[in-house]
Amino acid sequence: MKILSLGYSSVDSGGPFNVEQNYINTLKSKNIEVVKEIYSFKDISKILISDRKKFIDYLDEYDLVHFHNIFSVSNAIISNILFKNHIPYIISLHGNLNNWSMRQSKLKKIIFLKLFKSFISKSQAIHVLNDYEKNEISNILNFKKLRIFKLQNCLDVSQYKITKLINKEKFTILFFGRLNFKKGIYRLLDIIKLIEKEKINDIKFLFVGPKDKLIYNDFISKIESLKITKIVEIREGIKTLKEKNKLFSESDVFILPSDDEADSVSVKEALSAGLPVIISKNCKFQFTKNANEFIKIIDNKNLNQYVDTILEFYKNYQNLSSLAIKAHMFSDKNFSLREIETDLPKVYNDCLTYSFESKNWY
Repeated sequence: MKILSLGYSSVDSGGPFNVEQNYINTLKSKNIEVVKEIYSFKDISKILISDRKKFIDYLDEYDLVHFHNIFSVSNAIISNILFKNHIPYIISLHGNLNNWSMRQSKLKKIIFLKLFKSFISKSQAIHVLNDYEKNEISNILNFKKLRIFKLQNCLDVSQYKITKLINKEKFTILFFGRLNFKKGIYRLLDIIKLIEKEKINDIKFLFVGPKDKLIYNDFISKIESLKITKIVEIREGIKTLKEKNKLFSESDVFILPSDDEADSVSVKEALSAGLPVIISKNCKFQFTKNANEFIKIIDNKNLNQYVDTILEFYKNYQNLSSLAIKAHMFSDKNFSLREIETDLPKVYNDCLTYSFESKNWY
């Protein structure tokens, strides 16, 4: 089986980029050939003018094409070429059609979906992450005419290390993700202000991630106006697993008061590294009751509950070591790459053989 993967260009795209890379690496380990390409609108325009036949021949070398970026004009154009030449393709939505996402640049997205509706309708399958995503997109997509399969984001949990820095000076609450409005960073600043009023000297909040240039200056201004500069540290985004393990080793708790998540990779990374997580209901994170020691889910309207939960972990610092082992074991059981290794090739095969026997189909 030979797969062409068309997705995101860099780690700055966040979770979807990491998910695509996990798919590629996992499939290669199962002796499935996967090639990643990225085409801009300029690239495709040039190809269609000068080398259209050569490009079609190139696409025909693949059994199936997997798109990871739905709002891409170049991908939509390529999908039309694929359909006309009887090359099957599937689309991973990565939460891009969820309610919150659709409210951002709403008009542009509606126009795109109108102009390129065949991109979706002619696909062999649509990939959603969970039942939440399926329910949210039900008012956009006509499920009667589409095949939908469910497959959550997974990690190589074994690569995340449970280690802690010795003799740390401060209890560290980590925000790890893009510094933008969606992730709830302004809400987190209000939470930090409530913590600051407790006059705790050995606590800090660490923000690590790519900056949203449109709001970053305002974000810094709010930190200064709230007078919480002394307990806030901001760092640039990191890219490698080695850097992530180092970051997690100096952190005690992970927090994400997000307005919307499809299936947060950063939450799963934190759990894999043994951090308890404090997250919003909007993260739509599914877990069993026996995990509520280290997974705390809070309504974003209740800032005081965020504060109480942070202070609970702070006051019971001695329990974090045992919780780290439990969190890592939970991760390995619930979202290990083993699921991708077994399920994704079956989905691909179903698309090629029209058998649709995988348990992942709705």
